[in-house]
Amino acid sequence: MGPLPPAPRRRHLLCRRDDGQANILLLFGLTLALLALTLLFVRVGAAGDQRSRVQTAADSAALAAVSALQESAAQDLVEGRFPMPLFDEDVARDRADEYARANDAVVTDIRASDNVMGRNGNIVRVEVRGAICQKELEEDGSRHWGDVTCDGEEDGNTQVGTAAAIAIAEFPECGRNAGGIYCAGADITSLDQARRVVDVHLVDAEGRYRFDPSRVVFGGGAIVDCASLGQLHPVMCQVHETLQTEFPGFYISAGGYRYEPTSDHGYGMAVDYMMAPLGGVPSPEMHQTAIGVIDWTIQNAHRLGVKGVIYDYSIWNAAFDRVGPWTEVKRGLSDRGSNTQNHVDHIHLAAGPGDMR
Repeated sequence: MGPLPPAPRRRHLLCRRDDGQANILLLFGLTLALLALTLLFVRVGAAGDQRSRVQTAADSAALAAVSALQESAAQDLVEGRFPMPLFDEDVARDRADEYARANDAVVTDIRASDNVMGRNGNIVRVEVRGAICQKELEEDGSRHWGDVTCDGEEDGNTQVGTAAAIAIAEFPECGRNAGGIYCAGADITSLDQARRVVDVHLVDAEGRYRFDPSRVVFGGGAIVDCASLGQLHPVMCQVHETLQTEFPGFYISAGGYRYEPTSDHGYGMAVDYMMAPLGGVPSPEMHQTAIGVIDWTIQNAHRLGVKGVIYDYSIWNAAFDRVGPWTEVKRGLSDRGSNTQNHVDHIHLAAGPGDMR
């Protein structure tokens, strides 16, 4: 076969040259695509890392917030008092802020709750915002793809990582013996030991009641005067002072007036005598002390002006019930859901004019 004609041969060479150019363009396009995917994966990875860092910041901030309650409870224990710490928002926020900033975040919200009718706030929820922000690229190229620093002027296109965490400070069941306070079967002899018996950890849910400082009117120590219990009615104050004379140091702490129109507390005609930490169960010794105090109160109710007593799922009302030992004259109450609402952890005593509320 003879040689190819010149024209077809040139066309064949041109086709080969065109194929080579197409391959180069294809390779260049694939390179750009891979580079774009790489940048995308880097951004996605950075976003995931940011979310993880913000959650870590929230966890550490929540634990720091409740650590203030742990410190307060430990100090009470080592000084011979039953722990009755209350949530202090300023202290909790300062601690939460410190730990959030150490993890490149800032606190945006903090609130306390509990399962004892909003009286101590031992469950704290903290929400934080990442101080390192994953930003969208600007069309004019003014923001580099790797710029993830918050400048405080973020617009609607900026994705700012947020996270929340909840932590609790759980107080131990404690009692009193000749040596002082004991918890978990051991005497409290040092501040470090006291800290260890107050458990602080993360939880999944907030408490059933928002912490309400207006509901807290407690006096601590073995002897509490009427002035420390709010606006007590004179009859209730006299009963309180008489009980302290007859049974000095019989309670852990006492709570008096609080804004509660449906209860004698709202009229200064009731005092709660804590026989265990809030939400706890009295030790056998404290329970027997409670029974002794109640028996004496019932026997002297008419003389003192006592309207009634509620303790441990039971009630005695001077207007309806006969006088006698508590175990014989009490009437049972339905379960209201918690040791505080069921009056397991405290004696509710009402005194003054009118019916028991």
